[in-house]
Amino acid sequence: MQGMDAVELPGAQVPDRFGLSAAARAAAMISREIAYADPDPLALSEFDDRLYRYATTLLSVPHTSLLGPIIGDWRRVQAALARRLSPAVHIELTRVAGYLSFYLGVLSADTGADTSARRFATLTEQFAAQLDDRLLTGTSRSLDAAIAFADGRLDAARAAAARAAAVEHPYLHGWAAAAEVTLAAAAGDEPGVDAALARLRDRPVVHGLRHPGWPAFDDVREACVVADAMARLGVPGARSAAWRAVAITTPGTLERGWALAALATTLVNHDPATAGGVLDEMVAILDTRPSRLLATRVHEVLLLISTPPVDHAPRTAGAS
Repeated sequence: MQGMDAVELPGAQVPDRFGLSAAARAAAMISREIAYADPDPLALSEFDDRLYRYATTLLSVPHTSLLGPIIGDWRRVQAALARRLSPAVHIELTRVAGYLSFYLGVLSADTGADTSARRFATLTEQFAAQLDDRLLTGTSRSLDAAIAFADGRLDAARAAAARAAAVEHPYLHGWAAAAEVTLAAAAGDEPGVDAALARLRDRPVVHGLRHPGWPAFDDVREACVVADAMARLGVPGARSAAWRAVAITTPGTLERGWALAALATTLVNHDPATAGGVLDEMVAILDTRPSRLLATRVHEVLLLISTPPVDHAPRTAGAS
């Protein structure tokens, strides 16, 4: 019977008064298209590996090194989704497409391509809506928060971060709480910072799991988030927290840049010369790892240096 799968088997000739035979021939063609449209299991496994690789390098590898491979994978998956796929493979490729769109949304937002970022965020949300996948849903909402924060729309960012936290996925818990900490601090909302810090410190421990989306939230990122919030609010112990964050981050990374931003913020009114040296290191990081968000922090610190200090009543409780 080899070779017969592409031709019609002989059979009794029945008058095709209602077009049934023609429809059946079309059904056979569609069936074969479905059978041959699915990528092989190895290709699906490789896509899963690449999603994890992008997650672990999203915040450490320059955009110029990531954009080409991610866009290539994104186009290949979109082309596959346009074919007739079996339901299980369609679901899996939709998930892959959602995370690839998320990565492109993050990179777009951090390079200042706002229109592209919003388009990829909308597409991520649409893919998430097609699946029963809490992690992709929460990740999509966290992308909305990141884009709004980069745009300076704090209210919209805080609403999106709250929606991400409401998903209550253990892997995403740290990122959602960290976003709420940063956004509350940027808005000067000290009670909001305290509440978000409590959620951050109570995050569930997730070990040994490979997830797409954001990198795993760890103690280094928590130290950077806490230092940034304390520096923005000017609370006691902010400089010590900033020095600790600097000490445990890797030179040349965006995380080191955020730790340095917190440190510079605590130094501008006490040791402007040292603050200037810290800013130089931040600029050196931006030269090799461009980031609109970190560049904005450099600008904010420069404004602090050029603005006379304002006396605030000391705070004795909260994020310390």
